[in-house]
Amino acid sequence: MTGILAVLVFTCYVGGTATEGRIAEPDPFPALPEAEPPVFREDGDLLLVCTADAEDFTERNEGVNYNERIGNERLQEDCLADGYRDLPAAIAAAAPGMRIQVLPGHYTVDTAIIVETTDLQIEGLGDTPDDVQISTRFAADTVLTAHAASGLYLKGIAFGQARDAALRLTAVESAALVEVGAFQSDGAGLHIADSSGIALTDCRAEAADTAGILIENSNADVTGCEATGNSAGLEIRGTATTATATANRLHDNTTGLVIAETGPTAEVTASENVLYGNNTDNYRHLGTAACTDPAARDWADGVLCPDRTYPSGVGILVADGTATTVTANRIWNQQTAAIAAWGTPGQDPGLGGDRNTFSDNVFGEREDGARHRNRLDLWWDGTGVGNCFDEPGTYRTTPHVLPPCGTDTARVAGDPLRSLKVWECGLQGTDDLSATCDWLGAQFTDRLEFQAAVAFAAVLLFLAGAGWLGAARSPNPPRAGAMTFSAIATGCGALLFVLAVWSGRADYEALAIVLWGFGWLLAGRSWFRSGVRFLGGFTVIIGALTVLDAIDRGIVTLAPMPVSPAWLWIALLPLWTLFALGAAFGPRREPPEPVHVERTPVTAPANDRWDWLGKNRVL
Repeated sequence: MTGILAVLVFTCYVGGTATEGRIAEPDPFPALPEAEPPVFREDGDLLLVCTADAEDFTERNEGVNYNERIGNERLQEDCLADGYRDLPAAIAAAAPGMRIQVLPGHYTVDTAIIVETTDLQIEGLGDTPDDVQISTRFAADTVLTAHAASGLYLKGIAFGQARDAALRLTAVESAALVEVGAFQSDGAGLHIADSSGIALTDCRAEAADTAGILIENSNADVTGCEATGNSAGLEIRGTATTATATANRLHDNTTGLVIAETGPTAEVTASENVLYGNNTDNYRHLGTAACTDPAARDWADGVLCPDRTYPSGVGILVADGTATTVTANRIWNQQTAAIAAWGTPGQDPGLGGDRNTFSDNVFGEREDGARHRNRLDLWWDGTGVGNCFDEPGTYRTTPHVLPPCGTDTARVAGDPLRSLKVWECGLQGTDDLSATCDWLGAQFTDRLEFQAAVAFAAVLLFLAGAGWLGAARSPNPPRAGAMTFSAIATGCGALLFVLAVWSGRADYEALAIVLWGFGWLLAGRSWFRSGVRFLGGFTVIIGALTVLDAIDRGIVTLAPMPVSPAWLWIALLPLWTLFALGAAFGPRREPPEPVHVERTPVTAPANDRWDWLGKNRVL
């Protein structure tokens, strides 16, 4: 027993030492001047782009504000006289610092539009991006690619029907995308990669297989945009990402906002966003005729074919995110969780979901004040260093209690069952889609956590029975009725654990574990008294660790512990099982034979003999 306890103490010490480097803030790199997005210019040399289809122009120009509509009609005449019929031709003729105005219409290009000219301003002259549409009809990977085109200002144009990203910016040091749209992309809608000084304002992205808006290894601000009908509405990822997402509307996607794999120097803030109804399950289409050629797909019916797994029913997901702040967002009608957060154990410092703050979000309440609950408000696997939650408005969370801000929680390994789910159902490719993940389409008894709960409950009851059998075969078995309360507590705990996992009630889960812990404490005490001292003492230790685990889940997060307490009793349970099975099914110990005592006959003195007594009687 002393050795086992020493191992546990050593494990906690090593785990705590391992987290010290992750608790401290990383040394920042030397500050570099940040690029600023360009501003709209009213002057400069001007090129015009218009469609030769008069009917198309008239139809799209009708929805434009009256004054602008009249102006567009005049510009259309000028453009037909000496303008360009497509945007690639105008870009090829443009010099740095010029402006290109695109009149309403639908423009089709066969190859991607490449922009490498600096300080270029491209404006669509409609009221909305839908008035000026440019598509490849799935003939090219991208519609427009801007590479190293610093100072790009793009406004009022919708790009779509691409085999990959509709609009892609790479290695751009300064760009502004204002009222830009993306639609029907067999990849991302608006993809910003390896760029800095990027501002996306009032944009719209819909029907993207991956993410409507994807910010990757870039410095970008996304403000006032709307993303709907995508796998992920907005995704921010990459170890070199610094981004803000403010006042966006993300709805009817698979996942609303994804912040993933941001590194030790990353900084991401998501605030004042509105997220609701991100419950779409697109995985059922994979492997069917609906997901063959994107040009033949029924996009109007909302068919998406994602190549990456995003959890269905989650409003905001922080997966292996670092230094993320999620605050003042309004989230409702999420069938899995309003906010989900997890980290991957064993990652390098700053890459395992560390130093994330969740505070002051509004859960389950629509903008009009009506109640529309989420299934869970917060779901956390328990992994990471320095994560904190300041959310007094939550209705239901998993686990039942979360570490408040101001505590130094350092967990290199979170809850075992939730860590298993992240490993099986996390962000990964869809080539080998798991059939046991509820947020990927599994239902009822097919769910991973339910199957694990049933298996654990069955094993728990079997092991408890084996322990009582071993005690009953001891030389001094427990008295009749000694197992009553222990059996009731253990059995109720096993049953309640299954029901808790089925319903997603973390408070019931904590109650189930404490019932099991008390059941084994009573059993261990009884077995110790009956002479099975090692097994009894071992059982008491596991029962005590189980009660500690229940406290961590349901009452207060035990911040000093570097791992979830569940890992401690799980680590000891296999060894305990060997002793319990040995006691139950091994050779029975016979009671020791009593020591044989040789007795010596007693010789009474003459005056004590019967004859003497008889003689006295005669007298």
